[in-house]
Amino acid sequence: MNRFFFILFLFVFHFGNAFSSEFSADTISIRNFKSGLSLISNWRYNNSDDPAASSKNYDDSNWKLVEEDTLTDDSVPVKYKGILWFRNTFYIDSTIENIPLALRIRTNSACDIFIDGKLIHSLGTVNKNEKDQISGFTILRVTVPLPVINKGLHTLALRTTNFGPNVNFGLLNVRTTGLISNFQADILSMKQAIEDKDDIRIFTIPIFFMGVFIVLSIFHFILFLHYRRNRSNLYYSLLTFLLFLLFFGFYTTISGTDVSTVKNMLYVIVFSLFLVPLFFLGILYEVFYKRLLKMFWILAGTFVAALITLFVFKSDDLGGIIVMLYLFASFIESIRVYIRGWIKKREGSRIFIFGLFFPVIGVILLEIIVWVLEKSELSEISSKISDHSGEFFAYSSLMSVSLSMTIYLARDFARMNRTLQDQIKEIRHLFDQTVKQENERKQILENQNTELERMVAFRTEEVMNQKGEIELKNRDILDNLLYARRIQEAILPEAAIIKRSLPDSFIIYWPKDIVSGDFYSFAQKDGKIILCVADCTGHGVTGAFMSMIGSSLLNQIVNEIGITHPAEILDHLNTGIKHALKQKETEINDGMDIAVCTFDSQTLKLQFAGANRPLWYFQNGHFNEIKGDKLAIGGFRVQKEVVFSSHDVQFQKGDTLYLFTDGFVDQFGELSGKKLLSKNFREYLSTLQSLTMQEQEIKLSAFFNKWKGHVTQIDDVLVMGIRV
Repeated sequence: MNRFFFILFLFVFHFGNAFSSEFSADTISIRNFKSGLSLISNWRYNNSDDPAASSKNYDDSNWKLVEEDTLTDDSVPVKYKGILWFRNTFYIDSTIENIPLALRIRTNSACDIFIDGKLIHSLGTVNKNEKDQISGFTILRVTVPLPVINKGLHTLALRTTNFGPNVNFGLLNVRTTGLISNFQADILSMKQAIEDKDDIRIFTIPIFFMGVFIVLSIFHFILFLHYRRNRSNLYYSLLTFLLFLLFFGFYTTISGTDVSTVKNMLYVIVFSLFLVPLFFLGILYEVFYKRLLKMFWILAGTFVAALITLFVFKSDDLGGIIVMLYLFASFIESIRVYIRGWIKKREGSRIFIFGLFFPVIGVILLEIIVWVLEKSELSEISSKISDHSGEFFAYSSLMSVSLSMTIYLARDFARMNRTLQDQIKEIRHLFDQTVKQENERKQILENQNTELERMVAFRTEEVMNQKGEIELKNRDILDNLLYARRIQEAILPEAAIIKRSLPDSFIIYWPKDIVSGDFYSFAQKDGKIILCVADCTGHGVTGAFMSMIGSSLLNQIVNEIGITHPAEILDHLNTGIKHALKQKETEINDGMDIAVCTFDSQTLKLQFAGANRPLWYFQNGHFNEIKGDKLAIGGFRVQKEVVFSSHDVQFQKGDTLYLFTDGFVDQFGELSGKKLLSKNFREYLSTLQSLTMQEQEIKLSAFFNKWKGHVTQIDDVLVMGIRV
């Protein structure tokens, strides 16, 4: 579990390239001095403490190779306790003879380092007693200057200890593949070692982020203390404090030399790292939902269960599984909240989406720049940019999401502040007006009582005169509307004519006002019956004008031009409306929704076309619907040529069909306060199929009036029902 924390720590902050280099484990000759010689293989070891083992000429042929050892098998108990010796050899060729060299090494145990039998450095204090030993562990590798080495074969010997699994067998954690983990050693030029040593980014970067995150944490915690209703500041303060702990632990770890301190800080780092998704999700919940969802507490409980499993029951496998489930669920839930916020267009969703994808977009842009530079033969610059793309992604991921939250909270605070300022201004304005009016009232009461009475009498007389004029005008308007209704009723087909052709039928026609924007049409042409039900834009006078225009155009299209096909009728009607209202030249966007049927009474075949209106029909008691095209006649689509589709239906004797406008289904109910809706209308119609159409008309009228109650009718109502 300690190794898991350590590997996770290195992966998060340096992506595996901050403290190590890639070397060939097979070579023993330093040829590429820019990279150095990695001493990662060919190690021999022995568990006896023989001081002569440091000598160059010491015979270690009977020692075991690290690659052949099986001490890493968890089922085998630790065999060795005490002093261990390790030896390796390397070759110096003539090209680098007498060049100042350095040894870089990292170990998690105390270690004495010998070159050709000479002690050159000690990491910690090696002692046979575990209590008296001082560990030489550091995260960063220690640079040890080497004495001048001549051309030839040389021996590197290491004297260390092994006191159990807590220090991973002293110097080396041996794997059966021959790899060595938690230990790194390589030889390179002193110049290169100094340059690597001077890379202060390892310390300045965590110090910089520590400063940024602790300032943000304190600032937003202060904001929360002053305005506790906005808990986003609290969660964000805790999140940035966790990020501060991460970088503080990172800095303490890479600069520390005490094993227990480093180990404890690694626990702090991992604990903080695993809590970051939980508090980040809390911020998202508070921003988009204004409360914590149950999922937050489920994840918090999962995190606590993982800690109990790891540290109380000491079950690393089960604890690791719970941790992975916790991280995966946190990631999926965060993405879900992001997507929902984006779809619902929640305030701040764009800022968070930008913060989430900024690192990816930045890396893509960097790769494009690298590609352009390579094409421009600037490969040196492009390689430098490419080498730092991983660091850019890591640091921008930390900063972009954090800064996006800061930007959101700042905008939210500024918006709230502006709102409060506007409210204060409004309150002051109202207060000033109230004071002014009160002063005026007092002045009037004290000094102008007589004038007030005179003015009241004058105003009363003026109001009475205006009332008379308004009543007279209203009476004239009402008379005109009543006359307009008679004209509209005269234009509509007579019910008796429709009854002669369709005896088992009904028409419910209730204008909202005196005149209606809904109208119906009936015609017979070439042995066919043409029926139309239309809903014009608006109602009252405006709708009535449109209904008269539509009715007149339909009469021309069917009776004068002779068109009976429903789709063609709609096409001609659409053209006629646009021409009549000059919609291409003006801003008049009025139009209508309409359903048109052509019925052959001999073959019982019906053709249907609709503009935003459907055809409902029942065959053998089963409901069927043909939806009209999602296009209106005239209106906003005047610049587009539209073609309406036609549908054929073969009816049988006894089938029923219904054409209607939206006034019936859009009516609000007195008891429910909601619209009737098409679903309830359809279900009620299905209960009436055993009745005659005249009985259905009575039932529908009673049903509508009961539903509406004392609520005002909101639109014109038109329903036409026919039994074949």
